Amino acid sequence: MAWFSRSAPVPDPLLPPLTAQQADRLRSEALDAWTAAGFASPQVRGDHVVDGTGAVYGLGNLAASVADVPERQWRAAVRHHADVLAELARTDEPGSFDDVRHLVVARVVDAATLPEGSGPIAGPTIAPGLAVRTTLDLPTHVTMLHDATYGGWAVTGPDALANLRKLPVPEHTPLDAGGGAVVHCFFSDDFFGASRLLVLDELLAAHVGVERPAHGTLVVVPHRHLVAAHVLADASVVNAMIALVALADRGRNAPGALSAEVYYRSPDGTLQTVSRHDEDGGAQVVVDGAFAEAMTTLGLVG
Repeated sequence: MAWFSRSAPVPDPLLPPLTAQQADRLRSEALDAWTAAGFASPQVRGDHVVDGTGAVYGLGNLAASVADVPERQWRAAVRHHADVLAELARTDEPGSFDDVRHLVVARVVDAATLPEGSGPIAGPTIAPGLAVRTTLDLPTHVTMLHDATYGGWAVTGPDALANLRKLPVPEHTPLDAGGGAVVHCFFSDDFFGASRLLVLDELLAAHVGVERPAHGTLVVVPHRHLVAAHVLADASVVNAMIALVALADRGRNAPGALSAEVYYRSPDGTLQTVSRHDEDGGAQVVVDGAFAEAMTTLGLVG
């Protein structure tokens, strides 16, 4: 007699209540449902749907709700969910900036994902590939403001940054990178973890005791939930860079993937890309500009 064992289904990495096959079906059903509900140009990206206005709708709760439902009922359940969200989006549309002042939050986003027509008036570019936009943190979804909505970044930015500071404090985990190097990881469950890059000095002051790093920091924002930083001080920067490159690379497959690059952040907050990826996926360190000046001051390069 032959005995056969059946391995347990492997959860989808982005929607773990479901298997990979089930998650793919849910994504397909979501795209159809969001389109039928009237959302503008919806796209499914891993664990969320984003529409042409920049609104982001997570699929995590939906995945959890259909996990215990027969799959023959999924289409109706997903379409009902999308219809409810569409109705909420129509009825909750605020009329003036005063209506949303308490809801706006600054968010760091991948500039390549911004819809066509989202110009500088909507928010600054802070590094190659990284931009800042004001978002509305609504109960059902997060939506991005573009161009001159409510007056643009000049009007919404101060409140958006103030509200970012009011969000729950990120979880701080020091990562030992070896050779005396420490990478400080700040993780948040919300959609604004990486956006804490905009208040990094305050995080470092509160958790590391460094008010403003004299020689700057190396930082990564691999995905929307994480910003990680190393304070430049000595030769440990070499080990820190290796760890940061690895963190940034692992973020490619994480929910809300943002940037696979490592940045040097000057004491004045200016960001400079200091990693370069080869065609085979490998990364090189680029030591020039302000980063080179900091390394020279520390006696690490000639």
